[in-house]
Amino acid sequence: MPAPPSWLTHLANEVAQRMRAVDVLAPLGCHYHHNRALDQWEVTIFVGGTEIVGGELDGQIRFSKFHLDLRELFDLFDFVDEFHWQAARMGPDDDLGPHVSVEGAVEGRSVWLRVLAYPPARFSKGRNLIADTLKLEDVW
Repeated sequence: MPAPPSWLTHLANEVAQRMRAVDVLAPLGCHYHHNRALDQWEVTIFVGGTEIVGGELDGQIRFSKFHLDLRELFDLFDFVDEFHWQAARMGPDDDLGPHVSVEGAVEGRSVWLRVLAYPPARFSKGRNLIADTLKLEDVW
């Protein structure tokens, strides 16, 4: 996949700064797609899971706890058209699950931003916690 445009990298970094960690955040993931039919950028940001390696909890995946400053998030937009909070997974095919969704313009571009509470299943493991040493190792 080609590198994201610089404005999108900047947006993702700014969103990440508004995610306030309760514990040590696992690596952040960002998926993006330019919907040419709507001329809209779809941007999804999420925190990877942490898999415990070794010990009695071996193989369990834990998710980072964080909160998101919505007022600061809105400040990243030129204007906001829509804002939604999805509180739960809508069904077995809902890969996004609980998330905040904001649609508007960023630097004059139409953007649909989603910040997920949990990573999509295909991205769940962002790091390992080695039980013997309590060392954190980033996977991506």
